[in-house]
Amino acid sequence: MRHDWTLPEIRAIYETPLLSLLFRAQQVARQFHQPDQVQTCHLVSIKTGGCPEDCAYCPQSAHYDTPVARQGLMDVEEVLTRARRAAADGVTRLCMGAAWRDAPDGPEFDTVLRMVRGVARRVR
Repeated sequence: MRHDWTLPEIRAIYETPLLSLLFRAQQVARQFHQPDQVQTCHLVSIKTGGCPEDCAYCPQSAHYDTPVARQGLMDVEEVLTRARRAAADGVTRLCMGAAWRDAPDGPEFDTVLRMVRGVARRVR
């Protein structure tokens, strides 16, 4: 990844027609990924509902009456079991979502770190 772009280089990219940029992006992507494969993702809500944020689009917000039941932080082993099952089903990426405003310090954050490390280590 470059961080030393010159103004003329940036201007040249900016002035390149969109379809040309898309074609070049596809060429670069094919250098690193098989063109006939699609990455699949599995989402696990590791802490559901009761988020203090006021995001009108999100059913996890505590500010709105939604059918999403509040659930505390999942157990590490349950997350790893779901991750292994997803991997066995051919899923290539696991996303873990949590209804928090900020990631807290302390035991809950340490639990999330164990989840992330466990998925990265054991599910491959």
